[in-house]
Amino acid sequence: MPHLLSKLTSCVHRKTHHSKYIYPNLIDKNRKYFLLSRFELFPDEILLEIFQYIPLIDLFNTFTNLNYRFNFLLRSLQLGVDIHQNDSNNPNLLSALHFFAKQIQYIHVDRYPSLNLNIFPNLHSLIIYLPTTRQLLSINSIQMPKLRRLWLGILIEKDQKYLCQSLFGENQFTKLDFCNLFQINFNVTLNCFQNLATLRRLILTNCQIKDFIILLSFLPNLIQLNICICDVSTIYSHNLTNFSHENLRILKIEFVEKLSQLHILNCLISFVPYVQQFTLILTNLIQIQDYIYLKTILLEKFLQLKKFICSIDYYCQLTSNEMNNKFQKLRNQIPFYQTMIVIPCSIHQDQCVRKIWMNKTFIL
Repeated sequence: MPHLLSKLTSCVHRKTHHSKYIYPNLIDKNRKYFLLSRFELFPDEILLEIFQYIPLIDLFNTFTNLNYRFNFLLRSLQLGVDIHQNDSNNPNLLSALHFFAKQIQYIHVDRYPSLNLNIFPNLHSLIIYLPTTRQLLSINSIQMPKLRRLWLGILIEKDQKYLCQSLFGENQFTKLDFCNLFQINFNVTLNCFQNLATLRRLILTNCQIKDFIILLSFLPNLIQLNICICDVSTIYSHNLTNFSHENLRILKIEFVEKLSQLHILNCLISFVPYVQQFTLILTNLIQIQDYIYLKTILLEKFLQLKKFICSIDYYCQLTSNEMNNKFQKLRNQIPFYQTMIVIPCSIHQDQCVRKIWMNKTFIL
């Protein structure tokens, strides 16, 4: 890329260039020469399109301060930047970020503690895997009023309160539509929190049962939720017995631990009766009566279910023949599961089963 850019810009007109690098393009009545390079003959639209494919640092190092026209075009760009961990050692990175700060709409960063997020007022999308406390405090509606997509990785425990305050505090985001969070923990007083009406899609990698219920109550317009439940053995009491979420349509639940009983699932989906597509990922659902209970839960709790997708992992405990026999009985007894498929273990091949998969499309 640097070699290509040097070729492109070696002929760009600068006032200090020797005349051998430029040529007369047009002669007016006063026989004055308008000196243009071949690259500069491209119309603005083409140049702007080319600039979109050039990395931010190369754009800064190669094209800034060449001439007035290029500076004007650079200031017209809408930019995004991916910052990997090794990039933080580049001495020109901070200069490039500051130069284009108001034009950057997308940032994807692994870990860059020295990055000051306060200088990007026009961010639409932010992905940061290991944010510092200072960076997390900068993620708010005042510093980022146009933020639409937020993706945060692992936070230290004491920083959880800052995340909750940013999302559900007094000064809320007005355009935030999507969040992908590793974890959110409501271990603080909830009285000061408010509903976040703009959020419509949420992915949560590590979720406790209590937080699942609280999130639903604070996100009234959520239409899609993907969560991974990490505390199936926890007994949690709540006072939301009459609560039901009216707008959630797509739900995916994964259980990290083995479910001893399906009553937890029954409890969770009782809050979301209008889901139309439900994906379930769990482990070791062996007994036929468990499948019967699962079918009962789905048909009784979901009022508008159109599609059900399920993946069950058995940790190589049963042979494929044993599972096939069980599923054949299940198909005969409950036509609901006609599409169940046994997936052999990739390690032991046909000697044991790793997963079963089933997909049920409802016709209402």
